[in-house]
Order: sequence, then C-alpha cells, then structure tokens
Amino acid sequence: MPDAIIRQLGDRKDLGVHSGMIGDGFVDLIEAGVVTNARKEIDAGISVGCALVGTSRLYRFAHRNPAMRMAPASYTHGAAVIARLTRFVAINSALEVDLTGQVNCEVIDGQYIGATGGVADFARAASNSPGGRNIITLPATARQGSVSRIVARLSGPVTLSRSDADVIVTEFGAAELKGCSLSERARRLVAIAHPDFREDLDRTAHAIAVRGF
Repeated sequence: MPDAIIRQLGDRKDLGVHSGMIGDGFVDLIEAGVVTNARKEIDAGISVGCALVGTSRLYRFAHRNPAMRMAPASYTHGAAVIARLTRFVAINSALEVDLTGQVNCEVIDGQYIGATGGVADFARAASNSPGGRNIITLPATARQGSVSRIVARLSGPVTLSRSDADVIVTEFGAAELKGCSLSERARRLVAIAHPDFREDLDRTAHAIAVRGF
C-alpha cells in the first residue's frame, strides 16, 4: 500500500495531517515518509485528528505516540484554525454529485448512509487557507457499474452546495469547478463520468447550457 500511495502523491513529501478522521492508511503514509508534518505552521511535527477509525494496527501506532494529537472537533474542524495552515487540501468522499456541483454525502434511494460529518467544515475552511483546495472524490459508478454517481439530479439532500464546489475527482479524471459557469461545470463533470452514462448526462448538460441554469 505505501508504494501505491507514494506513486499517487508523486514526489511530494513532508505532507501534514489535520483531519477529522484518521484511518489505517495514515500509518502507511507515516512509515513511507510521505507524512512528516514538518512544514505545518501550527502543530509542527504532529498529526492532528478528531477520531481514530481502523484496525488494531492503527490503535497500537497511536498509543502514547508523541507525534499524534487527538483534539476536539472545535479545533480540528475550526475554520480559524485551518486558515493558519497554508495550502490546506480538504479531501472528502461523496455518494453522488450533480451536474452543477452539488454534493450528496448522506442518502441514496431513500436510505440514510452517513452523516454530514466534517465535509462542509473542511471544504469551507480550505477555501480560507492560502492556496487551499477542496477535493471531493467518488467512484464514477455504483452497483457494479449499473448506476452513475455523476447524476443529472441528486437523489438525496445537498450536503455541500455548488457554491462550495472546487474539484470533483473520479477514476476518469478531475473536474475543476470553481469560478465556472453552470454550463461549463456540467461539461466538465460529464467528462469524468463513466463513458456508459455520458450520452444521457450530456443531454442534461446541453439543456443547462441552453437555459443557462
């Protein structure tokens, strides 16, 4: 796992962690030397998190580890705190994203999957960080490829508004939405949808371009 992570991150080292939730992959990043927290303006040399969710390996690593700090959500999610970190990148997952950039992280087909968590907190805090970015990641499909997760219309609530949208990422690429018109957003999001669904989505994108909304 560390080698795969390093390939994805390229040559970037000395990354820092300031997170709501820390999982097992964090240990891989630490042991691979990718995360050192050396350049953080606050909590230098320390990984900061609000909750640990993983296997016994993660808990053993964290136990009495002076390079880790568990803090309340008022600190880990605080916009004023995160704004002190330059180039802060918020990375969150989603269930679906519509063609204007609205994000649903909570409900699919009427079934409640998860809470809002810190999605909005971190997304907005990243926009206040100098050079910060807000990234939403999701697979392009669900149900073994039978359903697109880039959609014409959300099937659940709007967890993150389109005004907060920045970068949406699937396995087919990244759509940078910030500052784009709705028609341009739709075009870019169609491009990162699974090819099997692009034709139908493109019809909606065309309608958005004609209407202007």
